[in-house]
Amino acid sequence: MDPASLVVYRVLFGLLMVAAVARFFAYGWIHEHYLTPRVLFPYAGLEWIRPWPGVGMYLHFALMGLGALGIALGVAYRASALTFLLTFTYAHLIDKTYYLNHYYFISLVGVLLVALPLGEAGARRAVPAWWLWLLRVQVGLVYFFGGVAKLKSDWLLHAQPMKIWLAASTDLPVLGQLFEQQWAPYAFSIAGAVFDLGVVPALLWKRSRALAYAAVVAFHVITRMLFPIGMFPWLMIAGALLFFPPDWPRRLASWLRRGPMRPTVQPERAPAPLTKRAWVGPVLAAAFLGVQLLLPLRHLLYPGEPLWTEEGFRFAWNVMLMEKDGVAEFHVREPASGKHWRVSPSQHLTPDQVRMMSTQPDMLLTFAHYLAHHFAEQGHPGVEVRADVFVSLNGRPRQRLVDPTVDLAAVGPWEDLHGWVLPFRQVDPP
Repeated sequence: MDPASLVVYRVLFGLLMVAAVARFFAYGWIHEHYLTPRVLFPYAGLEWIRPWPGVGMYLHFALMGLGALGIALGVAYRASALTFLLTFTYAHLIDKTYYLNHYYFISLVGVLLVALPLGEAGARRAVPAWWLWLLRVQVGLVYFFGGVAKLKSDWLLHAQPMKIWLAASTDLPVLGQLFEQQWAPYAFSIAGAVFDLGVVPALLWKRSRALAYAAVVAFHVITRMLFPIGMFPWLMIAGALLFFPPDWPRRLASWLRRGPMRPTVQPERAPAPLTKRAWVGPVLAAAFLGVQLLLPLRHLLYPGEPLWTEEGFRFAWNVMLMEKDGVAEFHVREPASGKHWRVSPSQHLTPDQVRMMSTQPDMLLTFAHYLAHHFAEQGHPGVEVRADVFVSLNGRPRQRLVDPTVDLAAVGPWEDLHGWVLPFRQVDPP
């Protein structure tokens, strides 16, 4: 097929990532996220991923920006794509405090861009059509699982957390007055679920494609106005362009210059028989997508409410499902002397870390282990660490999240959290 649409997506993705890297420099996020924190919250098994010392993280992000620019320009394409993928993924695996669904999406697309034949030479010849479908499926999975995740009573019946979010946005011009209406959160919640589940079929159908793309643009522009979700809206607006015919950029260029379309590639009408080597790509692509299909379902293996325990919550396209607010206090006791210390997380963590840690069991456990190590360094080995944590989920009254009698310092990172995370009490949200 004509690679024109893939080339345009490559350029847009690269430019968006250049802008994303520039934002980290401009807003001081490199220092704030990687150099300021005294404590990190690594992913289990990835504790070896640490920030570079000194100016290392600034050089890391500069290299990331060069990789993104190389993707956009098609210069040293595979090397640029691999550089961006490795530097981006490394940076965002350092601390789960800053996990975002679109960071995960960027890494997945980065894997595909490394493999895509879209360098300067590849962009001038036909490419196998399944490459385009691979990217379409990757974009579609975000919407599909995002829509399935919204088929919950909180979202559909109680319009939560949409009630909380719209109530905080009533000062917006024009839309603010609409948000004050009682029916607005319910309408927005239902529309969000319908959009996520229906937008991909609508983009695939020729007759509805243009209208569906207009809906994509409107939806993501509105969500960008309401929520601080970074580059995600622009990534999805760019991704939706992949559902148009592969030669749409040439058709658009022809229309703009009011001349005939001049194709530079001749896609094959009858593909050559697949050799054993030619099967490698499709087989790897199927395995890649198979993982993407299974990961969002892993929460079914765990007991309890996923929004409460957050087991299987990350890397599953659970987009904008909850508003959690928590307060946490830790109690450290030295059995040998009977000494007791009350510890506020803000004494050791940044505000972002406090906010995220106070509602997420695995991060609470990490901090408890940090406190045990910290007190051991202060000459108090073998201390016990307990947590007093109260969390509100989607506007409900706060409930205890953690059993305050359990010594978290004695709980291993791979142990079943249901031995110390208290069950969620089902109460209808307001």
